[in-house]
Amino acid sequence: MNSKGQAAVTDALYFLLIITFLSIFLFGFANSYGNLVREQVNDEYNTAFTTNALKTILYSSTPRDPSENIYSSSEVDYLLSLIKEDYSDDLQIDTAERKVFGKTILSVLSPIQDTKDYMFYIRVPSESENKKMIYFFIHSTNFEKEAVPSEGLGRNFFIYSANEIASHSNFFCGLKSVDGVMKSFEGQEYIDLIARFDKLRANIGSVSEASSSITLVKETDDGELKNFNAEVILMIWDATWLGVTQDRIRPLFYRDDPTTPDAGWGCEDAGLP
Repeated sequence: MNSKGQAAVTDALYFLLIITFLSIFLFGFANSYGNLVREQVNDEYNTAFTTNALKTILYSSTPRDPSENIYSSSEVDYLLSLIKEDYSDDLQIDTAERKVFGKTILSVLSPIQDTKDYMFYIRVPSESENKKMIYFFIHSTNFEKEAVPSEGLGRNFFIYSANEIASHSNFFCGLKSVDGVMKSFEGQEYIDLIARFDKLRANIGSVSEASSSITLVKETDDGELKNFNAEVILMIWDATWLGVTQDRIRPLFYRDDPTTPDAGWGCEDAGLP
């Protein structure tokens, strides 16, 4: 009789244990279900926005004369056509055309510029051509770093907030000065830049990305025009500190001042608001 009673109690305890585990699992699932759905919806929205933004940038119109605006210009063309034409003769995008491109990117992405950072670039990754960064534009938040009193906590804590006067900086990167002319990174400089880019991407959290293949034209030594493929990529992520931290001794983009990128990025101020 005692053994039957012990068996009944043991069975009841096992049953209670199973019910407890199932209850915890169901509670956890129900509690996180809304968050999972929200994350999926946000990811899909961000991906769709990034894809549509890239299409808009590539098919935007611009005046043939960079000093004019699209409403007063007598001749208007696709922005990408202007870039192709400018690049074909000397395999570089001149300053005026870089700024026209930058203005278009800022205009298209203006709805998210206060909360997001992003980069837009055109590169030649093919082995058949010399690897090269044709165009590289970065929009970065100017964070101010403020220490929080943290005595006895074992480490320091900081609050990061956007500068009230100049909340963002815009840069043209992947450039070097050659005889007073800005030239795009290529060869080993391009490879080193991509390594920096890969490190940044691995540390900035969730990224929304869209890419497209485009055809560019270059003039050969015998005066003929040759088509080659290039890749256009737009990346958007939540604005975050890209400098050094207690856990990250090497900077991602700048060390302590968001307006001064690390020299290896080859950046210059875009001169755009």
